[in-house]
Amino acid sequence: MSKIRPLGRGLQLVAEYFQRSLDYVKTETTAALKADLTYKLEKPLFAFDSTHELEKWVVGSDADIGGLSEANWGLTPENTALFWGTISTELPANATINRSGYAGIRSKQKPLTLFHRPHMDTSMFRYLAVRARGDHNQWFVNLQTESVFPSQIWQHRLYFQQPGEWETVLIPFRDFVLTSHGFVQPRQMGMNRAEVKTIGFSIMRQPGDFSLELDWIKAINTPETVGDYDVMVPLAQQPLSWLSGASAEKAAQQNQQRQNLQNNNRQHAESSKKA
Repeated sequence: MSKIRPLGRGLQLVAEYFQRSLDYVKTETTAALKADLTYKLEKPLFAFDSTHELEKWVVGSDADIGGLSEANWGLTPENTALFWGTISTELPANATINRSGYAGIRSKQKPLTLFHRPHMDTSMFRYLAVRARGDHNQWFVNLQTESVFPSQIWQHRLYFQQPGEWETVLIPFRDFVLTSHGFVQPRQMGMNRAEVKTIGFSIMRQPGDFSLELDWIKAINTPETVGDYDVMVPLAQQPLSWLSGASAEKAAQQNQQRQNLQNNNRQHAESSKKA
């Protein structure tokens, strides 16, 4: 029996490999045939609504190299992901490390298929959109792309305007900064947005408790953008489906205010002509 089990597991891995390849062909074919406006406006990357989705991520902290920080990753009763713990900058006795105080999560690379290792193609989108509920700490968003230098990470600050409340944060892909081993590189270059390997979130050197709750991550355009290109769309024709919750309500109010202002100006112009 001990010889049969490894063989069975090997056949299972081969079957999964070919199934991933078939799924990849189906997905790419469907996307190519679809090619509609909805597909261009929004591309879901991650939805944190099940333990299966959370298993696509890995957790790390300075505790992995002897530090004292604690990091946890789990599913909430509301079917969202929660990353929480405690950052400690203290060094344990007889420590072999010089600095401490780090915790982060990162998506796993997608498994190989018969054709290649799939990446996240964000080249036709302007923003990385994160639906999250953060705290008062300073967070980083980290993107890793296909590169000959595995230490290269593209970073951007993740700012929360209302800590403790749900927010949809939009970060332009072109605003990410190239770093290596935690240091901003003097020579910046364009990000390979067509081959994003992983997405991550991290917190550093801020002692105390931390908490980051995640709902979803998407690559999106606004109604006025297609990647780095701007599109002029009349205000009355701008769809609001790309936003959700309070953001959509705020956008609707702003559009209504603009429309009222246009109507008032038009009425004033007509009155002036009659006078």
